[in-house]
Amino acid sequence: MGESYGRYTIADDESIMKYIDACNIACGFHAGDPVVMDKTIRLAKQHKVEIGAHPSYPDLQGFGRRPMSVPVDELEKMVRYQIAALMGMSKSLGAEVKHVKAHGALYNKASEDRPTAEAIAKAVKSLSKDLILYAPYLSIQSEVAEEHGLKVHHEAFIDRAYNEDRSLVSRQQPNSVITSPIDAWTQVESISKRGFVPTILKKEVPLKANTFCIHGDNSAAIEILEYIRSEQVQ
Repeated sequence: MGESYGRYTIADDESIMKYIDACNIACGFHAGDPVVMDKTIRLAKQHKVEIGAHPSYPDLQGFGRRPMSVPVDELEKMVRYQIAALMGMSKSLGAEVKHVKAHGALYNKASEDRPTAEAIAKAVKSLSKDLILYAPYLSIQSEVAEEHGLKVHHEAFIDRAYNEDRSLVSRQQPNSVITSPIDAWTQVESISKRGFVPTILKKEVPLKANTFCIHGDNSAAIEILEYIRSEQVQ
Protein backbone atom coordinates (compact mmCIF):
# COMPACT_ATOMS: atom_id res chain seq x y z
CA MET A 1 0.00 0.00 0.00
CA GLY A 2 0.95 3.65 -0.27
CA GLU A 3 2.77 3.18 -3.55
CA SER A 4 1.37 6.28 -5.21
CA TYR A 5 3.81 9.15 -5.66
CA GLY A 6 3.17 12.83 -6.23
CA ARG A 7 0.70 13.11 -9.13
CA TYR A 8 0.89 9.39 -9.90
CA THR A 9 -1.68 6.98 -8.47
CA ILE A 10 -0.85 3.30 -8.02
CA ALA A 11 -3.65 0.98 -6.91
CA ASP A 12 -6.96 1.64 -5.20
CA ASP A 13 -5.74 1.55 -1.61
CA GLU A 14 -9.05 2.64 -0.14
CA SER A 15 -10.93 -0.29 -1.69
CA ILE A 16 -8.22 -2.84 -0.93
CA MET A 17 -7.99 -1.85 2.75
CA LYS A 18 -11.51 -3.20 3.29
CA TYR A 19 -10.34 -6.76 2.64
CA ILE A 20 -6.94 -7.05 4.34
CA ASP A 21 -5.68 -7.54 7.89
CA ALA A 22 -2.20 -6.04 7.47
CA CYS A 23 -0.51 -3.75 4.96
CA ASN A 24 3.04 -2.99 3.86
CA ILE A 25 3.43 0.75 3.34
CA ALA A 26 6.06 2.08 0.92
CA CYS A 27 8.62 4.31 2.62
CA GLY A 28 9.67 6.58 -0.24
CA PHE A 29 12.54 4.68 -1.85
CA HIS A 30 10.60 2.68 -4.48
CA ALA A 31 7.30 4.54 -4.15
CA GLY A 32 5.35 6.70 -1.75
CA ASP A 33 6.04 10.15 -0.38
CA PRO A 34 5.27 11.95 2.92
CA VAL A 35 1.75 12.92 1.85
CA VAL A 36 0.94 9.41 0.60
CA MET A 37 2.44 7.82 3.70
CA ASP A 38 0.32 10.03 5.94
CA LYS A 39 -2.85 9.24 3.98
CA THR A 40 -2.15 5.50 3.96
CA ILE A 41 -1.44 5.34 7.70
CA ARG A 42 -4.72 7.14 8.38
CA LEU A 43 -6.54 4.74 6.06
CA ALA A 44 -5.04 1.68 7.76
CA LYS A 45 -5.94 3.07 11.17
CA GLN A 46 -9.52 3.73 10.01
CA HIS A 47 -9.94 0.13 8.83
CA LYS A 48 -8.04 -1.35 11.81
CA VAL A 49 -5.39 -2.79 9.46
CA GLU A 50 -1.99 -3.63 10.94
CA ILE A 51 0.77 -1.36 9.64
CA GLY A 52 4.09 -2.63 8.29
CA ALA A 53 7.10 -0.87 6.77
CA HIS A 54 8.01 -1.77 3.19
CA PRO A 55 11.65 -0.70 2.65
CA SER A 56 13.37 -1.17 -0.69
CA TYR A 57 16.37 -0.32 -2.80
CA PRO A 58 16.50 3.39 -3.81
CA ASP A 59 14.83 2.83 -7.18
CA LEU A 60 11.84 5.05 -7.93
CA GLN A 61 12.24 4.62 -11.70
CA GLY A 62 12.20 0.83 -11.48
CA PHE A 63 9.62 0.60 -8.69
CA GLY A 64 12.18 -1.25 -6.59
CA ARG A 65 11.97 -4.32 -8.78
CA ARG A 66 15.42 -4.06 -10.37
CA PRO A 67 18.44 -5.75 -8.76
CA MET A 68 20.96 -3.25 -7.40
CA SER A 69 24.45 -3.49 -5.97
CA VAL A 70 24.55 -1.60 -2.67
CA PRO A 71 27.30 -1.96 -0.03
CA VAL A 72 25.79 -3.78 2.93
CA ASP A 73 26.78 -1.08 5.44
CA GLU A 74 24.92 1.50 3.34
CA LEU A 75 22.01 -0.88 2.84
CA GLU A 76 21.55 -1.34 6.58
CA LYS A 77 21.31 2.44 7.02
CA MET A 78 18.92 2.79 4.06
CA VAL A 79 16.58 0.18 5.50
CA ARG A 80 16.80 1.66 9.01
CA TYR A 81 16.03 5.13 7.62
CA GLN A 82 12.92 3.94 5.80
CA ILE A 83 11.49 1.98 8.71
CA ALA A 84 12.22 4.86 11.09
CA ALA A 85 10.42 7.29 8.79
CA LEU A 86 7.25 5.20 8.82
CA MET A 87 7.52 4.61 12.57
CA GLY A 88 7.78 8.34 13.19
CA MET A 89 4.90 9.19 10.86
CA SER A 90 2.77 6.47 12.43
CA LYS A 91 3.52 7.58 15.99
CA SER A 92 2.53 11.15 15.13
CA LEU A 93 -0.87 9.83 14.01
CA GLY A 94 -1.45 7.58 17.01
CA ALA A 95 -0.59 4.40 15.13
CA GLU A 96 2.19 1.82 15.45
CA VAL A 97 4.33 -0.11 13.00
CA LYS A 98 4.05 -3.80 13.79
CA HIS A 99 6.13 -5.49 11.11
CA VAL A 100 8.65 -5.06 8.31
CA LYS A 101 8.66 -6.58 4.86
CA ALA A 102 11.35 -5.80 2.30
CA HIS A 103 10.09 -4.91 -1.16
CA GLY A 104 10.74 -6.33 -4.60
CA ALA A 105 14.33 -6.93 -5.58
CA LEU A 106 15.55 -6.35 -2.03
CA TYR A 107 13.16 -9.00 -0.71
CA ASN A 108 14.31 -11.47 -3.37
CA LYS A 109 18.02 -10.79 -2.74
CA ALA A 110 17.65 -11.12 1.04
CA SER A 111 15.96 -14.47 0.57
CA GLU A 112 19.12 -15.98 -0.90
CA ASP A 113 22.00 -13.69 0.15
CA ARG A 114 23.19 -13.72 3.76
CA PRO A 115 24.91 -10.27 3.84
CA THR A 116 21.73 -8.64 2.52
CA ALA A 117 19.61 -10.52 5.02
CA GLU A 118 22.01 -9.48 7.80
CA ALA A 119 21.68 -5.82 6.81
CA ILE A 120 17.89 -5.99 7.03
CA ALA A 121 17.87 -7.89 10.32
CA LYS A 122 20.31 -5.44 11.92
CA ALA A 123 18.24 -2.48 10.76
CA VAL A 124 15.04 -3.97 12.17
CA LYS A 125 16.62 -5.03 15.45
CA SER A 126 18.23 -1.61 15.98
CA LEU A 127 14.79 0.04 15.94
CA SER A 128 12.76 -2.50 17.90
CA LYS A 129 13.10 -6.16 18.80
CA ASP A 130 9.31 -6.31 18.81
CA LEU A 131 9.03 -5.73 15.07
CA ILE A 132 8.01 -8.85 13.15
CA LEU A 133 9.88 -9.60 9.94
CA TYR A 134 7.96 -11.09 7.03
CA ALA A 135 10.13 -13.56 5.11
CA PRO A 136 9.72 -16.62 2.87
CA TYR A 137 9.62 -20.11 4.37
CA LEU A 138 13.05 -21.81 4.60
CA SER A 139 14.78 -18.71 3.22
CA ILE A 140 18.11 -17.24 4.30
CA GLN A 141 16.22 -14.09 5.27
CA SER A 142 14.06 -16.06 7.69
CA GLU A 143 17.05 -17.95 9.09
CA VAL A 144 19.12 -14.82 9.69
CA ALA A 145 16.23 -12.97 11.31
CA GLU A 146 15.69 -15.81 13.78
CA GLU A 147 19.42 -15.85 14.53
CA HIS A 148 19.07 -12.19 15.53
CA GLY A 149 16.20 -13.05 17.85
CA LEU A 150 13.53 -11.50 15.66
CA LYS A 151 10.07 -12.97 15.34
CA VAL A 152 9.38 -14.13 11.79
CA HIS A 153 6.10 -14.58 9.95
CA HIS A 154 6.54 -16.89 7.00
CA GLU A 155 4.95 -15.33 3.96
CA ALA A 156 3.49 -16.75 0.77
CA PHE A 157 2.03 -14.99 -2.25
CA ILE A 158 -1.57 -15.12 -3.38
CA ASP A 159 -0.91 -13.65 -6.81
CA ARG A 160 2.55 -14.81 -7.87
CA ALA A 161 3.64 -18.07 -9.51
CA TYR A 162 6.38 -20.17 -7.93
CA ASN A 163 9.44 -22.02 -9.25
CA GLU A 164 10.52 -25.44 -7.96
CA ASP A 165 13.06 -23.80 -5.59
CA ARG A 166 10.25 -21.76 -3.98
CA SER A 167 11.44 -18.55 -5.64
CA LEU A 168 8.96 -16.38 -7.49
CA VAL A 169 8.75 -16.67 -11.25
CA SER A 170 10.32 -13.59 -12.84
CA ARG A 171 7.87 -10.91 -13.87
CA GLN A 172 9.56 -11.03 -17.26
CA GLN A 173 8.15 -14.52 -17.79
CA PRO A 174 4.58 -15.30 -18.94
CA ASN A 175 2.03 -16.30 -16.27
CA SER A 176 4.23 -14.98 -13.46
CA VAL A 177 1.36 -12.91 -12.03
CA ILE A 178 -1.90 -14.62 -11.07
CA THR A 179 -5.00 -12.63 -12.02
CA SER A 180 -7.65 -15.35 -11.82
CA PRO A 181 -9.52 -15.29 -8.48
CA ILE A 182 -10.09 -19.05 -8.70
CA ASP A 183 -6.40 -19.77 -9.32
CA ALA A 184 -5.42 -17.43 -6.49
CA TRP A 185 -7.82 -19.12 -4.06
CA THR A 186 -6.59 -22.57 -5.15
CA GLN A 187 -3.02 -21.50 -4.33
CA VAL A 188 -4.02 -20.14 -0.91
CA GLU A 189 -5.93 -23.31 -0.04
CA SER A 190 -3.10 -25.57 -1.15
CA ILE A 191 -0.55 -23.72 0.97
CA SER A 192 -2.72 -23.19 4.05
CA LYS A 193 -4.38 -26.61 4.17
CA ARG A 194 -1.81 -28.95 2.61
CA GLY A 195 1.52 -27.15 3.02
CA PHE A 196 2.34 -27.36 -0.68
CA VAL A 197 2.37 -24.80 -3.48
CA PRO A 198 1.79 -25.64 -7.15
CA THR A 199 4.68 -24.49 -9.33
CA ILE A 200 4.74 -22.95 -12.78
CA LEU A 201 5.66 -26.40 -14.14
CA LYS A 202 2.60 -27.99 -12.48
CA LYS A 203 4.63 -29.68 -9.75
CA GLU A 204 4.26 -29.24 -5.98
CA VAL A 205 6.83 -28.17 -3.41
CA PRO A 206 6.50 -27.79 0.38
CA LEU A 207 5.61 -24.26 1.48
CA LYS A 208 4.24 -23.01 4.79
CA ALA A 209 2.88 -19.59 5.61
CA ASN A 210 1.06 -17.70 8.32
CA THR A 211 0.62 -14.54 6.24
CA PHE A 212 -0.36 -14.14 2.59
CA CYS A 213 0.60 -11.26 0.33
CA ILE A 214 -1.24 -9.74 -2.61
CA HIS A 215 0.16 -6.84 -4.62
CA GLY A 216 -1.82 -3.62 -4.69
CA ASP A 217 -0.70 -2.91 -8.26
CA ASN A 218 -2.20 -6.20 -9.50
CA SER A 219 -5.13 -5.06 -11.65
CA ALA A 220 -7.20 -7.97 -10.33
CA ALA A 221 -6.35 -7.43 -6.65
CA ILE A 222 -9.81 -6.33 -5.54
CA GLU A 223 -11.56 -9.06 -7.52
CA ILE A 224 -9.23 -11.68 -6.05
CA LEU A 225 -9.69 -10.41 -2.50
CA GLU A 226 -13.47 -10.30 -2.82
CA TYR A 227 -13.47 -13.89 -4.06
CA ILE A 228 -11.15 -15.13 -1.30
CA ARG A 229 -13.20 -13.46 1.42
CA SER A 230 -16.40 -14.94 0.01
CA GLU A 231 -14.87 -18.43 -0.05
CA GLN A 232 -13.61 -18.05 3.53
CA VAL A 233 -17.07 -17.43 4.92
CA GLN A 234 -18.63 -20.44 3.18
